[in-house]
Amino acid sequence: MYKTLSFDELTKIKTSFFSNLKSIYEKEGYDYFKQFLKKINDGVIDEVLYCSGAEVYFRICFKPDCVEIIDEKQAIKLVVDDETANKIHNHLKKKLSNTGKKNIANTLLGRFSQENMKNYLWKHFLVYDIETIWNIQDLTQTKFMIGYVIDSSDFEKGQSPKYKYVSRQNLDKFVKYLIEYNGYIVGYNNISFDNPVIVYNSSFEKKKEILKKINEKSIDLFEVYRKIFWKRIWLNVVATNIVGVSKTLSSWAEGSQLLKLYDETGNQQALTKVKNYCKNDVKMTLTILLYLLFQWKISYQWKEFELKPENIIKLWMFKNKNNKKNNDLGFFKHYSDNYYS
Repeated sequence: MYKTLSFDELTKIKTSFFSNLKSIYEKEGYDYFKQFLKKINDGVIDEVLYCSGAEVYFRICFKPDCVEIIDEKQAIKLVVDDETANKIHNHLKKKLSNTGKKNIANTLLGRFSQENMKNYLWKHFLVYDIETIWNIQDLTQTKFMIGYVIDSSDFEKGQSPKYKYVSRQNLDKFVKYLIEYNGYIVGYNNISFDNPVIVYNSSFEKKKEILKKINEKSIDLFEVYRKIFWKRIWLNVVATNIVGVSKTLSSWAEGSQLLKLYDETGNQQALTKVKNYCKNDVKMTLTILLYLLFQWKISYQWKEFELKPENIIKLWMFKNKNNKKNNDLGFFKHYSDNYYS
């Protein structure tokens, strides 16, 4: 028999209800509680169970007019309507910000600002991300709008690395910089998306040759995770779980709509939102990279692998992108089967 409590009652007593819910929500990698509920339900599931070993410790039940969240160990039930879902979202957001994970990104960025990164990748690297008005039928017709880049080679100039803005007007200059760059070009899905978009939006001829040259010195963290875990894992999921940084917009589609608004009306507020979103994506990608380099581990949910530094480039580089032999894990030492949190 469960004791049904309201949200306000639950926040006033000492229980592990919200800690357990936070743990589940955090590992799913979502920023919005309603989005999380919609994803796990997907319109066809009546009940989702969360287990520790063979024991069910948490249960989420989907009713026609509400959701019931049940803590089995404490026999507590919370009935969730739209208003309560919003309260839970704000409560979990506050709890997540207090877990210490937010400090991981700051710690990594602090080390990045203080240390010569050649010690980690044997040469300099840059991390970049772009925002576009996407043409779903033809990637070559996708319209580049803005980008941000952070470059470890700024150390050579006695500067602290900073986020540099790439506009449509200076895109050719940026592509030329990548062509001549003596280091690694890092992104998340950059080999399949960002790199071709910037090349095909440039005014250069021989685009296929240029794209090949840029791809050959690219490190694609999306491909790293895909190769190791054999699934497509998107940036927000990885960054939220590993370094506690999440996207600032609900989806890429929201960013694309804001860019369309800016493109058609010149709305500067829409552009500012997308600039912040893009810069934050660079931060997410950079902190994931730094976590891998400083910790020499790669993690996702319950699996964690220890990196072997001498083989890291061999696994990450574009020339191995199409290597489908089932030996990718040969470059890694299995580290733990414990659930990663």
